[in-house]
Amino acid sequence: MKLCHAAALALVGWYLMVPPAIPNTHEVNKGAPLAQWTIRRTFPRNAGCENAKSHLRTQALAAQAEKDVSGKRGQRNPDSVCILCNAECVSTDDPRLAK
Repeated sequence: MKLCHAAALALVGWYLMVPPAIPNTHEVNKGAPLAQWTIRRTFPRNAGCENAKSHLRTQALAAQAEKDVSGKRGQRNPDSVCILCNAECVSTDDPRLAK
């Protein structure tokens, strides 16, 4: 591997991103272009991002369950209403991030 290619790979990081909500609803807009998603955190390696994503989903599902138990929200599919549950790890050089 050439030194310039190795340097380029070293500059790649990872974003933990969440999708936007559909306006005037509590639904997750998973179909929104990646450029419209929100960056929650950045990581130097994918493993750290994936660990944070797993932890975020666990916390979000627990909070969702609390709302369901307390009667604040009816039983719904968490993947359709839980923005944090739909977080994704995306490489900083992913071409879908271009606006």
